[in-house]
Amino acid sequence: MKKIFQLLLSVCMMGLVCCAPKNNPSVVKVSISKDMLQMKVGDIQMLEAKASDNSSIQWTSSDPKVVTVFEGLVEATGIGIATITASVEGGSASCNVYVLGKENETLLLTPELVEIQKGKTYQFYYTSVYDVPLTWSSSNPEVASVDQNGLVTAHKAGTALITLSNGAEDVSARVVIPHTWGEYQLVWSEEFDGSSVDENVWTIEQGGGGWGNKEKQYYTNREKNVCVKDGNLIIQAYKEDYQTSQYTSARLKTAGKKSFLYGKIEARIMFPSGGGTWPAFWMLGETRKWPSCGEIDIIEHIGNNPRMLSFAVHTQEKNGTNGINWSSRAYYDGVEENYHVYGIEWREEDFNGRDRIIFTYDGIECATVMENELHIDEDYYWPFNQPHYIIINLALGGTMGGNIDDAIFDNDVVMKVDWVRVYQRREIDN
Repeated sequence: MKKIFQLLLSVCMMGLVCCAPKNNPSVVKVSISKDMLQMKVGDIQMLEAKASDNSSIQWTSSDPKVVTVFEGLVEATGIGIATITASVEGGSASCNVYVLGKENETLLLTPELVEIQKGKTYQFYYTSVYDVPLTWSSSNPEVASVDQNGLVTAHKAGTALITLSNGAEDVSARVVIPHTWGEYQLVWSEEFDGSSVDENVWTIEQGGGGWGNKEKQYYTNREKNVCVKDGNLIIQAYKEDYQTSQYTSARLKTAGKKSFLYGKIEARIMFPSGGGTWPAFWMLGETRKWPSCGEIDIIEHIGNNPRMLSFAVHTQEKNGTNGINWSSRAYYDGVEENYHVYGIEWREEDFNGRDRIIFTYDGIECATVMENELHIDEDYYWPFNQPHYIIINLALGGTMGGNIDDAIFDNDVVMKVDWVRVYQRREIDN
């Protein structure tokens, strides 16, 4: 019994020896040259660190999206707050880095554009330099809503601007929920099958003085200048003294009677030939004055350049008066004295939530212009989100028509329009 007790006592003593606490290793002190840095995106700064035992320093960044570090060289890569740590076994020191944008922005929201399917959610990545309350909002909550953590929910097709604010500064990103469209259907047409111009649809304008383009004709409502015959609208130009001009012609518009927003808008037209002729099929916004109303030149032809077709748009930002409007040209044989179909396909939120206008010639895509992604629905930049009415005219001379060759009037100078048609499509599954 005594031996058993001594054995147990020995085991306990061994356990006490084994469980005795070890001595803590010595703490290594690390010093760093700065404990706070304020930088701008793209800046580079140098930090220095030293360990009390001269150990080799290991450098790390808490968020490489904000700052990266290599051997103490710190580079600011994005807006936000991150910590640079200099460490050795047994010790460390750190530096807090506050990174502003190049223009002193304090917020970051990424990505700037995201497409979400209806019913899905998306979590935005965001950073803020300063620890202040942040607020989220949506420009169109019926399309996409956002909670106060930046989680977006897509409800129906359309576009919304998601904004993050700290009270002094805002940043935004665009959310697009794609549309699903049906087939194009004919919604209106003018076949010119009657015996006269339908005044329920068309207004025949009258006047001269150049119409802002230094044109030489006087527009009249006389039957010799404009009539409906053999299933065509006929516009005929003459060299004659009339009012203040030496030439006459005609111009018609559907303003206040027919206007359209989006769709496929086409006309089958025969252009005249001859230097100085300037026929056009185009549209203007129904409200506001030019150029803030917006102008879509579906087709313009210049007799002095017979193979050329011109397509253009005018806005408050870019228009003919400042000479920087968008335009494009295409060249084909047989443009004059032959029927061709000229049109646009005017699409709503067609690409990344941006409107697009496609110009066509006999069904061939010739040019396209798109809404600027930086300016959503701002009339100054893109007024083509409102109804536009149709204009058909035959001008003479002017800024585009150029010199008039009077010899062309030895023959009839006639523009013929067989028909004008508008097709639109309905949205499905929204």
